[in-house]
Amino acid sequence: MIMKSMRAYLLLTIVFTTAVSKSNAQDFHLSQYDAAVLYLNPALTGSYFREKVDYRICADYRSQWKSVSGNPFSTAYISFDMPKNRFGVGGYFINNHSGTGGFNAFNFMLSGSYQIIDNAKGPHYLSVGLQAGIINKSFNPDKFTYDSQYTGTSATGFDENLGSNEVFSKTNLLKFDANMGVFYKYREKYGKWHPFIGFSVFHATMPNESFTEVEKRLPLRFVLHGGSDLIITEKLKIIPTVLFMYQDKAHELNVGALGYYNISDTKYDAIFGLNYRLQDAVIVQFGIKQDGHQFRVSYDINTSYLNKFSGSKGGIEFSLIYSGRKKERAFQF
Repeated sequence: MIMKSMRAYLLLTIVFTTAVSKSNAQDFHLSQYDAAVLYLNPALTGSYFREKVDYRICADYRSQWKSVSGNPFSTAYISFDMPKNRFGVGGYFINNHSGTGGFNAFNFMLSGSYQIIDNAKGPHYLSVGLQAGIINKSFNPDKFTYDSQYTGTSATGFDENLGSNEVFSKTNLLKFDANMGVFYKYREKYGKWHPFIGFSVFHATMPNESFTEVEKRLPLRFVLHGGSDLIITEKLKIIPTVLFMYQDKAHELNVGALGYYNISDTKYDAIFGLNYRLQDAVIVQFGIKQDGHQFRVSYDINTSYLNKFSGSKGGIEFSLIYSGRKKERAFQF
């Protein structure tokens, strides 16, 4: 396809990304959203419920759309948090990179929470959280081709050695960002079910993310998530979950369940799960858990209209949770 200008190419890229976001809400979202705890809800910072640990490290890596763009979209996340009396403190960074055009979005946030109701004194747990930090967006103009570079003589028709005749006032943005959330969980000590629900709002400052003189505010993202721990037997626990996100008329609905099965009375649990992201993908998950440490792998089987281009190929994702704890303590999220 011959691009009439750099702006046309940018427009097509934005339209493609927006189309995916509005219909599927998949780009730069995580299938294992519950493993990226602080990116899900600030109120979960340092939250370990009935039994506490000293600190927690969470990491996640996702790669997708390699078969469509040649260069995959990738997301990398890492966080650290810890409890301090009734407070939780921590932080995270998440980096999203789209191979085409070198678009990159980096977000670093400091995170804090406060336990309004501490379930050490009863079955109810209620916390609120706040995050503040920076968001950085950039793109590399050298990754594009331009109409002035079209010669029609090469295999692609473009000679990238020719000048682009394009001038950019800026290719990098750095803005202040803030998020907030609330979380509730009911956990009776000997109960068989422990429901929970959370609500969070991201980009409360609505920073201007435009690379031009025309202002474009980053819209608020609303996240509602919930579920319940279901104790089926002494060996088996099932956690049905639901996630709903809304941002500027784009929405995502993800429903599914995770299962934990104890392996022959050891400290190891096998993890298995199945989710469905509405009009987008079926997600299968597998992993292993040992005390407070767990490793999971998930794969998206594409069910959207984009499977015309990628087949059933979707995104592969890896997550790791490591909890540092004292010997007399046990971790249970």
